[in-house]
Amino acid sequence: MGAMPFRCLYLLGLFTCKLSPEVAAEVQESSDGPGAREPVRLTDVQAAMDFVAAAEVAVIGFFQDLEVPAVSLFHSVVKNFQDVSFGISTASEVLAHYSVTGNTISLFRLAVIGLFNSMIPIHLLLMMNKASPEYEASLHRYKEAAKLFQGKILFILVATGVKQNGKVISFFKLKKSQLPALAIYQTLDDVWDTLPITEVSVEHVQNFCDGFLKGKREKIMNQKKRRQRWNSDFSLFLLLRTK
Repeated sequence: MGAMPFRCLYLLGLFTCKLSPEVAAEVQESSDGPGAREPVRLTDVQAAMDFVAAAEVAVIGFFQDLEVPAVSLFHSVVKNFQDVSFGISTASEVLAHYSVTGNTISLFRLAVIGLFNSMIPIHLLLMMNKASPEYEASLHRYKEAAKLFQGKILFILVATGVKQNGKVISFFKLKKSQLPALAIYQTLDDVWDTLPITEVSVEHVQNFCDGFLKGKREKIMNQKKRRQRWNSDFSLFLLLRTK
């Protein structure tokens, strides 16, 4: 199966920042200076959507209060990463649109489905609504499972509450009634598999990944055996032709 001819939004990572007053003061001092770069102010949903759509990689700081220490950290990151588009928003409608309930920094990446740019060829996607009461616990277990496959599988979170991510769900032929779900994807040959789940557990994720990796190994071994048989048959054919 080839790459789909459209681009979609991936919510790759998100975290809540908590800093001690001492660290916050130190970060603020390092970010102050002449010509310091500022993030783009996103005052409504359309502005936020246009901002994300215009960049290959975009980072948005969603804050309910600009006086929290995390804002200082965010501004220091903006200064130190000149090649990334940064935005910031305190608008309640924007936070609600992206299902943000706390002070959160989110990274968005636009990519062509089927062409995931990564040194790791196998990607695992957790498709889940951030508004779910099970979200925080599920994300924690998902991160724990990711440690088991470090360097082997790239773990990605797809927020199903974001409208643009509907294309990701349809790409893997899943229905909303089947979510949350896991989808694993091999970029080299476009092989993928899905698993609708009622609970995100380390065991479920590990078994799903192990099964996919085992299937890939068996497929490679079968291909080698077929090549060996073909080579043997072809050699015998040549031998018979020369007699």
